[in-house]
Amino acid sequence: MNAASRANEQYSSTHEKHGKPRLPGTLNTRTPHSHLFFGPYVWFPILATLVWLGGILAMLLLWVTAGKPRYRGDEAAVVYISDVGAVHKKLFIGISCSTSGLYIMSLFAERWLRHIDRLPTDLRKREKIFDWVAIFFCIVGSAGLILCSIFDAFNHSNIHWPMALVFVIGVALSGIFQSAEIWSLHKDHPDRRSLFRNSIYKLVVVLLAVLGAIAFGVTYALCGGDVIATSRYSAAQCENITSACAALEWTIAFLLTFYFATLVADLWPAGKSSPRYMRRLARWQERHGEGDDFTGRKAFETHPENWMTAEQRAEAMQREMEARNRGQSIDTTQTAIGNAYLGNGPVVDTTPRMSTASNAPMMKGV
Repeated sequence: MNAASRANEQYSSTHEKHGKPRLPGTLNTRTPHSHLFFGPYVWFPILATLVWLGGILAMLLLWVTAGKPRYRGDEAAVVYISDVGAVHKKLFIGISCSTSGLYIMSLFAERWLRHIDRLPTDLRKREKIFDWVAIFFCIVGSAGLILCSIFDAFNHSNIHWPMALVFVIGVALSGIFQSAEIWSLHKDHPDRRSLFRNSIYKLVVVLLAVLGAIAFGVTYALCGGDVIATSRYSAAQCENITSACAALEWTIAFLLTFYFATLVADLWPAGKSSPRYMRRLARWQERHGEGDDFTGRKAFETHPENWMTAEQRAEAMQREMEARNRGQSIDTTQTAIGNAYLGNGPVVDTTPRMSTASNAPMMKGV
């Protein structure tokens, strides 16, 4: 018997010994089932990621299987995505429109879930401003992508490349403002470590894409995006420079996949705060003898914060912030949240936390 089997057997015997049945997969928040089933909004960024990645791979495969052709005489050995998109225009338009729609819906879903407290809510006006500005640039970038696919690089190059620039700048600014919002939320919700991770991941991906876009612009300007010799570079040199430029465009496109994946991480926790999930959990616990009515007492103990109204949540968080500023340690256990739910506020330790450098209580800015 291997180690994994022994561990599973030990886990099962422990549950049998204590008489506690195991939660089904759809109710176990440690598995993806519950998040995907009870948090359907997460499907928007998931589908955006899959559609974009699948579309880029499809266009790359079409070019490779065709023998890596040079669609025009002035193209390098590595062609631009825009050139492949111009040849397979219907596919490119379909990918761009589908991805743009799912991308926009992802950001509106996040805005809605924060508004109804399904995700860590905005406590400051600036966080809402960051979010709406991010949505605005998301729409601008998506419009640029759609127009970029409609006005192809072969027949409308004067429109295509400016729209590609609008797409890159719009998505980059949207990602930066999203990172700013999530970073600000992390300060108001220090117990949500995922906010800190998501803001860092998103910012890193966006910065890498921006650096790639800058490198693309520089290499494109050196030879004008083709292999024709210039006053400074020979045809062979322009061949290498333009190939590198095209490779950068493909790289930026693949980086966008990771950016969409960060949106999945943003919406992922919404499954745990679903009222439908809480009702299912309460019913399951009642059926398995963990309560004597259908009020979901055990479900309340599992996720008590999900049973609070928006006003109660705001009041509880305000009290926590005030206690933190007074230098009091906050009890974030279920009892504290339950007291907040009942209107008593969080349980705090009235002993001031002292700074190691002075006798004054430690203060944390709000």
